[in-house]
Amino acid sequence: MRIPALLLLSALLAGCSTTAVRLTEVERQAAWQNHLRQLNASHRWSLRGRVALHTEDKGWQARLSWVRSEREQHIQLTGPFGGGVVSLRQDQDGAVLRDNRGNEYMDSDTEHLLQQVTGWQLPINGLQYWVRGQAIPDKTAKLELDEYGRLKRLKQNDWDIRYLAYSRYGQLQLPRRIFMSRPVGDGSGQILEVRLALNSWQSVP
Repeated sequence: MRIPALLLLSALLAGCSTTAVRLTEVERQAAWQNHLRQLNASHRWSLRGRVALHTEDKGWQARLSWVRSEREQHIQLTGPFGGGVVSLRQDQDGAVLRDNRGNEYMDSDTEHLLQQVTGWQLPINGLQYWVRGQAIPDKTAKLELDEYGRLKRLKQNDWDIRYLAYSRYGQLQLPRRIFMSRPVGDGSGQILEVRLALNSWQSVP
């Protein structure tokens, strides 16, 4: 017997639904503040996943590995720009990018260095906060929380950031899928889109 497509979809969605209890507005705000406290207590983290950048006429995608501590960070992009590995490392002395040919480039800032070498803007300085489901502290932002007190949408630094899915890692609810967009800024009217699919998280106090 064939199961109608609509009923099958409903069953699948029900099976994948979260067991979290929907919160009142007061509870949502309390959950949000608790999330921020937990993040502030975590000084080291790492993630793995995929990242894709796209405009109307070009794009690239890569596997992403990102390890960050209080004093340094290491980002590895595997597969973009014709293959190989692009490696970015930043500490108190500055940033170094090694491309897939073994060439090294230096700058004081990782985000600026990546854009200068590749021509692509990946907002690393903001992403270090956004990938953990929070806004950049002490900067103007427009936030929207979901029914469980998690960040659902964020507008900051000209980026429109939408949180499409979360997963639980220990005590933290962390983003699993993120979609971001902003105007390219070159007068062409094009939109830069960034998609992140994160499948491995580790956060350490």
